[in-house]
Amino acid sequence: MEKSIEKIWNEAFVEEQALIAPKVNDLYNKKSKSLIHKIQRTYEIDNKGLIPMAILVAGGMAAFSEAIIGFYGAFLILCLYFFNRRLLKQFDMIDVKSDNLTYLKNYKKVMMSIIKATKKMFMYALPVAVLSIFVLAHSISEQSFLSKFITRDMNFLQIVGIGVVLGVLISIFCTLVYMISTKILYATLVSKLDAIIAELEELREDL
Repeated sequence: MEKSIEKIWNEAFVEEQALIAPKVNDLYNKKSKSLIHKIQRTYEIDNKGLIPMAILVAGGMAAFSEAIIGFYGAFLILCLYFFNRRLLKQFDMIDVKSDNLTYLKNYKKVMMSIIKATKKMFMYALPVAVLSIFVLAHSISEQSFLSKFITRDMNFLQIVGIGVVLGVLISIFCTLVYMISTKILYATLVSKLDAIIAELEELREDL
């Protein structure tokens, strides 16, 4: 029995969809890989920028006869570098064998987790770091830029109080700078990631 025109058309449509689907998947795979590469590259450049910063702090402070505080400041910056490296390793734990949509969703979760953890670090760990610099300056009695804030006749509690106040102020400032810089560096990339996820979800619903 000859096939009806409608049946022939329907079978041709199904075959055409079967051919189109892999091409669409391949296209989104390429878009996803390109975007993920850009995000990872941005993270790497952003974090590696802390290394020359640490060198400049150590060298600059040493040039002004404040080597101990300078090297300690460089040490704190390097601690931030390794803290970020540890956070970025979370990306390696994402299951690459999962489908594209699942992988992208998990990738975004990790991104948001890293941003949240770094923000907490600036809010809570930075004041402690600043305070430790004041305690170090007091213990070594080194004539430095901190002499503008502390004097020899101040007791330990007064110095701690000044360190806490300045630490909180610096923390607020650095947290704002971090949020602004994060928005500048990653807002567009996150928007593109959201767009690809939304398109893949829509395609899945249409299947």
